[in-house]
Amino acid sequence: MEFGEGLNNFMDGILKMLHSATLLGSSSGRNAGDAALISGLMESIDATCQTSLNYEIPTIKPSYIQQHYPHHQTRAISMLPWNLSIKMLGLPTFRSVMRTNLTLIFDAILFDRSLYNPLFNFISTLYLLLPYAKKRGKKMGFYNVGTGPVNTAHGRKILRELAELMDFITVRDKDSLHILQEIGVKNPRIFLGADAALNVQPPPKDKIIELFKKIDLDPDQDILGINLNRYIDTWAGPHIQPMGKETFIRTTTAALNRVAQEIEVPLLFVATQHHDVAITKAVMHALDSSVNATLLTNIDFNHYDIKGALGAISVLFGMRLHSLILASSEHTPILGLAYQPKVRHYLNSLELKTCCMDFEDFSKETLVRRILETWENRSSIKTHLQQHVPILQKRAQKAAALVGAIDRDENLDDVFSTLSEP
Repeated sequence: MEFGEGLNNFMDGILKMLHSATLLGSSSGRNAGDAALISGLMESIDATCQTSLNYEIPTIKPSYIQQHYPHHQTRAISMLPWNLSIKMLGLPTFRSVMRTNLTLIFDAILFDRSLYNPLFNFISTLYLLLPYAKKRGKKMGFYNVGTGPVNTAHGRKILRELAELMDFITVRDKDSLHILQEIGVKNPRIFLGADAALNVQPPPKDKIIELFKKIDLDPDQDILGINLNRYIDTWAGPHIQPMGKETFIRTTTAALNRVAQEIEVPLLFVATQHHDVAITKAVMHALDSSVNATLLTNIDFNHYDIKGALGAISVLFGMRLHSLILASSEHTPILGLAYQPKVRHYLNSLELKTCCMDFEDFSKETLVRRILETWENRSSIKTHLQQHVPILQKRAQKAAALVGAIDRDENLDDVFSTLSEP
């Protein structure tokens, strides 16, 4: 390397504002959607900054971070109890936030259910950690977040005050933006983005063919995908009378038996969260013996593989938000069951309100009808996705542009005005 070139590279490194970032969200290693979010976030930022930042990721499964992000400079920050940590609440996360240049909050951790339980809720922990870091000049942002539900006065106060600390806020759907506006957030650096996982790239086609061979399916045939969620309807809202596990299994199984008779295609059950495998297997075991059903889980395959598989099927009926995001970003037609409002928020973003079911009308008859309607209309839904997904993918990249502006020490207000939508 020439001396002058080496000096220029050295000076570029000095002039850069950012060298490291702490990523605060769901990083358990058990959820393919969360894993895809981390990938999409890092890939977009590194491409924008034209270098690889050092990412510190607080997690309860350090080995997952170490093994699954080989193309990025990642450091797993253990949140296990013997490191003086109760999930995100503790010394490891605090030290990371104080050590790095930038803290990014991602995913959908900004809700107030079990607000004072740090084993389940992270927003109260953020409320303790981030004001101290902000006073010491640390940069921070909400990166394509989902917000809510926030139903308590204190939860709304915490979210509002956290939002005012941020150097920028990008949200992944209009409903999340409306929640922040409704609780009184005044931060002017806020605009509509989209989910970071939309831009994660699947493996090459030959690897997907190999994956399907392992599970004894032909990716060139029509396949109906099914994604279930062990939460069932417990997050659907206080107006919903919980149906219970047995009723859900019985209803879903009866519906899928009928659907399989009507369309005569294999069913591929895709579990994107370790916790969902048990209820998925329970439904599969209760199906008629004539139904061709196969299981694919993120225990055995990573989030890239899961996205590739979801991109190769004909239709997905899904509950987990990121099963729907990973499928639809590959233009696979989807029907969502809104176990949480965020599922409907995403389908609203795609202008596919008619492709969302609620638990108010969950029954065997309704489920059969809605799956068969989606199957019948899969060609037109695919065309719709081909038109609308690129718009969301472009929005998702805007958050990375703001990080790039911080890296280059540009006036963030000027950059923001060029990125934000009217």
